[in-house]
Amino acid sequence: MPVPRSRETTRGLFLFLYLLLVIAAYTAGKASRDAMFLARFHAVQLPYADLAVTALVGVVVSLYIRIGRHLSMAALQAATLLLFAACSVAFWTLTHFSDQPWLLPAIYIWVGVFGVLAPAQVWTLADVVMTTRQAKRLFGMIGGGAIAGWIIGGLLTTTMVERFETEYLLLVMAVALALSAALVAAIWRDREGGAGARGRAALDGETSVGLRRGLRVVAASPYLRTIALVIGLSSLATSVAAWQFKAVVQQSMTEKDALAHFFGMFNFYAGLAALAVAALTGRLLRRFGLGFALFVVPAALAFGSAGLLVWGSLAAAVMLRASDQVLRYSIDKPTVELLYVPVPQGQTFQAKAVIDTVIWRAAEGLAAGVVLLFAKMFGWTPVQISWIVLALLALWLATAYNVRRRYFVHLGESVAQSRHEFELLSTAHSYHPDLNGELATQSEEEVLAALDTFAARLAGRSHPTLHALLRHSSPRVRQRTLVMLTDARDEAPRHAVEALLRDPDLIVRTEALLYLTHLAPLNGQAAPVDPLKLIEELGDFVDFSVRSAMVAFLAGPGGHQNRDAARMILSRMVEEAGEKGKRTRLEAARLLGHLPDMFEHELDALLADLDPEVVAAAIRSAGALQKRALVPRLLEALETPALAGAASDALAVFGSRIVAQLRDGLLDPDLPLESRRQVPGVLQQIGTPEAEIVLTESLFTSDTALRFNIIAALNKLRQQHPFRTFDTRLVETVLAAEIRGHYRSHQILSRLEASRPAPDGLVSTLREAMAQEVERIFRLLHLLYPTEDLHSAYFGVQSGDRAVHDNALELLENVLSPKLRDLLVPVLDSEVPESERLARARRILDVDVPSIEEAMRAVKELVGQNS
Repeated sequence: MPVPRSRETTRGLFLFLYLLLVIAAYTAGKASRDAMFLARFHAVQLPYADLAVTALVGVVVSLYIRIGRHLSMAALQAATLLLFAACSVAFWTLTHFSDQPWLLPAIYIWVGVFGVLAPAQVWTLADVVMTTRQAKRLFGMIGGGAIAGWIIGGLLTTTMVERFETEYLLLVMAVALALSAALVAAIWRDREGGAGARGRAALDGETSVGLRRGLRVVAASPYLRTIALVIGLSSLATSVAAWQFKAVVQQSMTEKDALAHFFGMFNFYAGLAALAVAALTGRLLRRFGLGFALFVVPAALAFGSAGLLVWGSLAAAVMLRASDQVLRYSIDKPTVELLYVPVPQGQTFQAKAVIDTVIWRAAEGLAAGVVLLFAKMFGWTPVQISWIVLALLALWLATAYNVRRRYFVHLGESVAQSRHEFELLSTAHSYHPDLNGELATQSEEEVLAALDTFAARLAGRSHPTLHALLRHSSPRVRQRTLVMLTDARDEAPRHAVEALLRDPDLIVRTEALLYLTHLAPLNGQAAPVDPLKLIEELGDFVDFSVRSAMVAFLAGPGGHQNRDAARMILSRMVEEAGEKGKRTRLEAARLLGHLPDMFEHELDALLADLDPEVVAAAIRSAGALQKRALVPRLLEALETPALAGAASDALAVFGSRIVAQLRDGLLDPDLPLESRRQVPGVLQQIGTPEAEIVLTESLFTSDTALRFNIIAALNKLRQQHPFRTFDTRLVETVLAAEIRGHYRSHQILSRLEASRPAPDGLVSTLREAMAQEVERIFRLLHLLYPTEDLHSAYFGVQSGDRAVHDNALELLENVLSPKLRDLLVPVLDSEVPESERLARARRILDVDVPSIEEAMRAVKELVGQNS
């Protein structure tokens, strides 16, 4: 069941407050440590402290993950926050009673470790308790907590420095972290409504393994490696830019409280700017997608770096830092977090623990090395370092493009994997052997069932696997195989069939005789088979096979030809009435397809036979002879279920020559509707460009069952001929009409369900019709986006697993055009309230919900179209 939006919003609000407190604490702590460090040491010594942070983070995170084996996520995060709060109080105390040279670097390193671990905890918890769609709706709001925390942290910094000393900011950190621990407990209590399998997987620490395991998980996944690369490059570039900012600031001021006040003011105003930008985050993600948002920060930083190169002033440094900080928390951070949502639940915790902490901090350590190399050893100024930043930004942009592409692929694979797992479960107890090299060893019933399936799939064609079945131990299998080889006119196994003339089974010998004599009349190379000579040499055969063989022999070319005698024997076979004569008439109907086209009277008689099996065999023979005069009769035969398959196969044999007739039949109101519904399948079998054009132009039919068959036929043709030119405008028009119709169905459904008592029969009928509407919509989408796995997306939107459902919608949002996305996704999203869906329907259709009488009438019309 979908989580109520009110409960979902409450969870989002708690996460917002959690992130706000963590970032406020970090902002205050960072301003405090930077001011104290820069007041005592030179900026070029900052990289040494950053390298120490990098070295320590690996140890801390490894310990963090190992402890996570024994604690729930809530206990782990709360304990971590309380430990950091206690350290804050301890460091505040030491700054008042000690002036040891190691104290300020220790505070700097400790705040750096906190800045890596604490924010990552918030987003890890958010990933666990939210699905893809919830994340996309609420991550923008949650990310606003970072901005609000940044603003509040900046405001607290300036306020505390004006009234107290810089060191008192450490107490602010302690209070904020204690409140954060309480929020973690509240969020975790509410997790079951939104966490699903993801929350349960993390609950007992099942995915919490060592740091080495986390690194192996990232290394084994191309997608996670790409995420790690983009985050590492972003950390590297922004860390170098951050050092430039601090170095330029130190050139302008050196007093501790002045530095803290400046950093606080910067954070406050930059936070306000980020808040204004954050209001656009959700709209940007919905409008332009994830790819655009990934490029915003590196592009802005490129402009900032260019500005610092040109002007080299404090104002330019402030703009450079602001381009990172303003956009990082408002757009970039929520966007990057979305990259983790399609990751399998068993990997999320491990991957984030490594990427968001170790990889990020390792890149910061590398940035420190870059600064030491160019600033200390080569003597580059902070302004000149901008050349390094620009080079890193170019790599960042290229990697962002790659991760965007892999995101879509991974999202599709995630949905496809869920579909495949479902299909495996569904077919586990309904196995039928396929025609492969092992088929000859299967049981008789299994092979016969497979042959029936195979015959329908081949539609009169042969396959090399059939040759091996001539040696099967079952006489029924050998006989059925001979029938298929005869119908397919496959002469390859001729010598093997000749050996079957001596088969111990009478029926097998009979079919072997029919095979040899049926193929002889149309074979100009092989010598004609004299059935009388074979019978004399080999002994007993069933009577009808003897007569059939004689007809084939006498009708064939050569000096033995006697067509009058052949016609006389054939006529008597056709005239054998009743059930006793059925096998003989059936053999005559099959035989006609192998004879010269000179037995019209006999074919007409068999087409009018009372037995559907005999008529079906006669229809196939009519197709084999390609008698165009019989096309109207074949079209009418499509109406009868027992004859539809044979009629479709027979009509398809004519190819492009009858496409015009099929088009007329498709649109002919006098032709039975069931016959018209079968015509798309015939056109699909013909498969020519002309047939495809006829199908496309017929999409506007009002009969929904016929339209479905047309769409299904086009799907198969697009799969067979993906490079043909295609009129997408017609398909887009029909797709828009289908979506509008689906909105109308929701209006009708709401009226029926609101009536008392609700007409249960009509409600269930309408729901079935709506499910068919969704299938037609996805089949049309597949015509427009043939390279995308929309079959898996179709499965996903119907899934009861909310994570699978949301991933499928996310895939659609990133594949479809903005206009189509805005029209379709809300009507498929199960978490969109029905009232909102009806409001959208009213705006799109410009009609109100129908009366109960109109609703009932509309459903009955649908029943008529789908019956």
